[in-house]
Amino acid sequence: MKLGFTSLQFRKAEGACPTFLASLGIRRLATQVTPPPSGNPSKPKPKAATPLRRSASKSLPIRVNPTPTRGDIQTVFTLATAERYVLSRMRGCLPPQSRTLHESWWVPKWGENGKEGEIFVFANGSFVCWGLGEEDARIFAAKVFSRSDIQVGTLKEAETEELEFVTDPNELGKVHNPRGDVRD
Repeated sequence: MKLGFTSLQFRKAEGACPTFLASLGIRRLATQVTPPPSGNPSKPKPKAATPLRRSASKSLPIRVNPTPTRGDIQTVFTLATAERYVLSRMRGCLPPQSRTLHESWWVPKWGENGKEGEIFVFANGSFVCWGLGEEDARIFAAKVFSRSDIQVGTLKEAETEELEFVTDPNELGKVHNPRGDVRD
């Protein structure tokens, strides 16, 4: 069976989840083929100026010379488990202090005493854990999304992303990513 897409439908699908696109039979193709590196394939030669290396270089002062008021480096962990969540069905599954915030749920306190963070749940099938790691995120998912009517299009394999952040009360209004980004 062949699926036909208009150019508008395809442009809308370009930003969609790769797993969702694959379920429709859409694959993104590379436009340029990179030749394999010469020499030992098990140890590729690092590039001098990759974005990650530039970011790591910029973050060196934050990591090496922390201010006296700066907090510890913490984790921001994102987990996507479905194509979308039905947010209106989550009220009874979340802690009582949870609140709606724009088009998401905000859980201001989650975790065990001494290791608590906050969580934002979005309708796009993902949630972001500030100050919590992967294990905490998976525990949250198991407890909150155990009802079958919350998740729509459950993913076969969850998609994850992990970043780091620091806080400093003297730097109000800025988010410091130890990899180098500073945002106002």
